[in-house]
Amino acid sequence: MSHSWLQRKRKAELIDLAQKARLPDADGLLKDDLVEMLSDHLNSHETTLAKLADFRDYYGRNGSPIKRERSSPSEALSVSKPTRRRTLIKEPSPEPSPVSEPIRALARTPRAIPRRVSSALSEVDMPASPAQLAEVADQSFRVVAGKATELWHKTQIDHFKEVVRENASSVATIQTLILLLEAAGLQYNTLDTTPLFHMPEMLATYSDYQDVHGPNGWALLTAEWWAPAVLWSLTSWVLPLMVSYFFNLTIRSNTERRSADRQYPADPLIFNVVRAVLAYSAYRGTTDDTIVPRAWGPFSEYAVLRVAGNVPGGYYGLQIGSLVGVLVSLYDAALKK
Repeated sequence: MSHSWLQRKRKAELIDLAQKARLPDADGLLKDDLVEMLSDHLNSHETTLAKLADFRDYYGRNGSPIKRERSSPSEALSVSKPTRRRTLIKEPSPEPSPVSEPIRALARTPRAIPRRVSSALSEVDMPASPAQLAEVADQSFRVVAGKATELWHKTQIDHFKEVVRENASSVATIQTLILLLEAAGLQYNTLDTTPLFHMPEMLATYSDYQDVHGPNGWALLTAEWWAPAVLWSLTSWVLPLMVSYFFNLTIRSNTERRSADRQYPADPLIFNVVRAVLAYSAYRGTTDDTIVPRAWGPFSEYAVLRVAGNVPGGYYGLQIGSLVGVLVSLYDAALKK
């Protein structure tokens, strides 16, 4: 009766009973497992839980089912008690008539009906309750979330993101991006485009151009491309890199604690200061149209105008890039102190 009493309860009621009986981890169990665990817990803690009003129906009037199955000491004593011998005269029982046997069978039959009905009702597949439907939906959601998390970890996007973030968070990376931006703008404007091949007729109907254009590779063999490219390279990174390599202040500031985190092969602050000075000496005359720019060393006025006119931002763009490098270098040095 005790097990069926728990089986007739809903899962929400079973969870409430488990909380009152101080049974841990009852929320994540199925109903059948919860019934088995709760039944074992109630049987093992009868002395404390039988006093509660919520479990009186479980234990019944005569205590728990386990105690009812055991024989009490008083019953054992009563069996062993001697009794007086009595002589009984057995009277002959009347022969049962064939009509009375079916009547007795019919009279005994209704006693088994409740048990059969209860067993038949337990086998009927009853419709699920809202709590069971919510539990199934929660389990399905957990399975889908677990699969999605596993798939996300297999892509290793978080690992690549951390690698890119770690490498991009440095002075060298920022300085390299500034130089790449200037070089791309200079080469895009100095390399003239030329028709490479005719566009197919099927695609030409959807475009205003009949030819596919691309950079003129023959310009790489002329001085008109090499002069601006070499001038920009000398003033933007070759000479500043040489000066910052020999005048490296990070070496002197790192004599007590020699660590790779505080020391650079070339001082980024000196690099950007020298870069700004060289840009001022070479391209300052290109900002005013009334002033004719002068040649810078072996490079003619044409090369100077070509660099200042094709680099993004011109002369001021070069100085802004140097200023950004100076600020980033100072900020990095302040963080490492």
